[in-house]
Amino acid sequence: MGKGRVNLKKYNCPNCSAELYWDAAANALKCEYCEKEFQPEELDALAESANAPAPTGAEQVSRETTSQDRASDDSTKIDTSDLVVYSCKNCGAEVITSRSTVATTCAFCGRAISLTDKMVGNFAPEYIIPFAITEDEAKRIYKNYVGHGILSPSKFRSSSQLKKQKGIYAPFWLHSYSEDATLVVHGENLFSHRRGDDKVIEHHMFDVNMNVEGDFKSIPADGLKNLDNNLMAAIEPFDYTKLSDFSPAYMAGFYAEEYDENADETLGRVMERSKNAIETEAALEAGPYETKMVVSYASNLKNKITKYAMLPIWMFNVTYGGKDYQIAVNGETGKVAGKLPISALKLIGAGAGTFLGTQLLAIVVRLFM
Repeated sequence: MGKGRVNLKKYNCPNCSAELYWDAAANALKCEYCEKEFQPEELDALAESANAPAPTGAEQVSRETTSQDRASDDSTKIDTSDLVVYSCKNCGAEVITSRSTVATTCAFCGRAISLTDKMVGNFAPEYIIPFAITEDEAKRIYKNYVGHGILSPSKFRSSSQLKKQKGIYAPFWLHSYSEDATLVVHGENLFSHRRGDDKVIEHHMFDVNMNVEGDFKSIPADGLKNLDNNLMAAIEPFDYTKLSDFSPAYMAGFYAEEYDENADETLGRVMERSKNAIETEAALEAGPYETKMVVSYASNLKNKITKYAMLPIWMFNVTYGGKDYQIAVNGETGKVAGKLPISALKLIGAGAGTFLGTQLLAIVVRLFM
């Protein structure tokens, strides 16, 4: 789960030797010259076959007896010759990308970045969701989104702002667990009636003791301090059935940054979301009270599993009127969110209703009288 090691390299077309880049529309690595398409595992298999001459005799025995040890050794090697680190003096981000990727502005704040002499570290996510939204599609989504900002200045909506568009793989922790919660829901009802010439108001109060068991799967939390957590939540959900084992081939033409918040540091944000979901469900089950409020909550997590994944995001950074505006497009689904100048905040918060529908596997509520 930590920052293990991975062999990072560029991929060349087996047909014409040109460098390959990930093509979201083709869902494959595609050659810009001969237009051939390849999957990362296909290229890895070809490379392995080309570099492994057929052994004979005693050499065969030697290779069989040491293959497991050598496989272990290979997994710890790092080839960073084709990766470079760019540093942003404005927001502090250090983005990783292939050497051939043109880098002029920071993917996170839109300011100019410069090449550093820092070596790429142990960059090894477990999983990745490849880009499915192309650059042109992301531009159309962005234009449509800012075009609906009726109160936004026309200059802000101009196409010249698209120069600061970047495709990034953002580091996310995907938390799965079972939660056993004990809570008290306080309910109140008010009744009024006439008693002779008097108006009588009855105030009934109840405390409902409940036990709630919830199973949650892959609640995401970004692992970057300089990413707006609300913005990332607003472009959810991602389709986790599309998770693939990480391969550096997916990074060709895109940017990434290593996490600076580990899994434990993001767990509190995730637990707040599952708590909100449980409290919402508990309030619904507590009874027909006019007002309901959770006054006590205690929980225990079980069966915790955390995955480290890179998720695709198109970022648009715009400076207008001396302020920075950031708009994000989900690189898999095309869902968009962000703040526009003058107009109201357009972040669609990750409410309990949406959360219950997408990431709650099961919930059981028990009342204790």
